[in-house]
Amino acid sequence: MKVNELLNKINEIANKDIEQRSKLKTYVNLIYEDIVNNNIKLKIEFIDENITNDYVACSIDGSKYEIDLADITLIIAKAVKVKGRKNNKKEIPSQITEDLKIIENYYDKNVISNKSILFMLSLETKLLETCEDCDVIFIDGPIIDPPTYYEEDAEINGIMSLSRFVLYRSLVIRKLIDLNKIIIGIVKNYSHRLLIKELVRQGYSVLRNARENYLISNIIYKYRIEKEEISKPIFLGWINWDSLIEEELIDDLKGISKAYKEYKKNLDDFSIYSCYYQYNITSPISRIDIISKEEPKQDALKYIYDWSIPQAKEITLLNKLADNISEINSQEAKKYATLFNLLRENYLDWNDRLVEVMMKRS
Repeated sequence: MKVNELLNKINEIANKDIEQRSKLKTYVNLIYEDIVNNNIKLKIEFIDENITNDYVACSIDGSKYEIDLADITLIIAKAVKVKGRKNNKKEIPSQITEDLKIIENYYDKNVISNKSILFMLSLETKLLETCEDCDVIFIDGPIIDPPTYYEEDAEINGIMSLSRFVLYRSLVIRKLIDLNKIIIGIVKNYSHRLLIKELVRQGYSVLRNARENYLISNIIYKYRIEKEEISKPIFLGWINWDSLIEEELIDDLKGISKAYKEYKKNLDDFSIYSCYYQYNITSPISRIDIISKEEPKQDALKYIYDWSIPQAKEITLLNKLADNISEINSQEAKKYATLFNLLRENYLDWNDRLVEVMMKRS
C-alpha cells in the first residue's frame, strides 16, 4: 500500500471512530438518565460506611512462568494466601502461605498454555480450601476461572483435567459459602462485556458492539461530577449471571457461559452477581464478582472499602501484597531452569552444597 493510500485509510478509520464516539456519548447520557431515574434495573451508589465489627479477611493470588528448554518446557507456579485482621486497626499477620512446584511438560504450546493456567489455579484453589478461618475471601481474578470451558479432558503430568478441576473448585467454593464465608472476586482486566449484555437484554440493542470500559468509566465519572463527590467509593451494578446465560448470548459470553453452567451444577440456588467498583476518582475501576442467593447488599462491598488503597490496580491492600509475593520473576525462573539442567545432565548432585545455596537465594 502506498503512503498516501495508507494515510487516507488511517484518516477514514479516525473519522469513523469520531462518529462512533459521538453516538456512544449520546447513549451514555440516555443510559445514565435511566439509571439515576430508576428506569433500568441497575444501581449506582456511593459507599458511605465501613464494617464496624471485627473480622478476618484473606487474599489469594497466584502466578506462573513457562521456560522452554529445547526438548521440554518447565512450568513454575506459585500461589499465596495473605491474611488480615480487622479490629480497631488493620493488622497483617506475619503468617504467609506459599506453594511452589515445578513440572516438565513435553506437549505442544496450546496444551502447555492451558495446563499451566490450570496448574496455577489448582494451587490457588488448594489454598482457598484452607480459608475456613477467614470471614471474607478476596480472590484475585474472577470466581469462574478459567473463564472459558473447552473440550479438553486429559490429566497430564499430575495436572488435573479441566472437568475435574471445575468440579474440585466448585465444591471448595460451595463448602465455604455453606459455612457463610463471603467470597469476592476482584477482576482487574474485565473483558467479557457483562454490562453490555445486561443493557442489550434490557433493550439497548444499539450497544451490542460498544466498548464496555468506556461506557462504565463515563457513567461513573458523570455521577461523581453531578454529585460533586470524588473521594468516596462507588459501585455500578448488579448483574445477575443467571439472567445473562438464559437468553441469546453475544459472542463475548459464549465461552464463559459454558464454564458458569458447569459451576452451577454444584452451586445450586446460588448465583454470581457482578458490579463495577472504584475507590476514588483517581483509582482504577474493577469488576467485582460475589456469590449470593439474591442481589447483594452494600455490606459485601464495605469489606472491599475497608481494605481499599488508592490508585492500586489490585484494589485492596491484601490483594496487592498477595500479588507482589506470588510474582515469579525471570531471574528466579532462570535459576530453577539452570538447576534443573545441571541435575539432569549429572553435572550436579542433589546433595551438593551449591543446590542449597541456589535454593536459599529464591
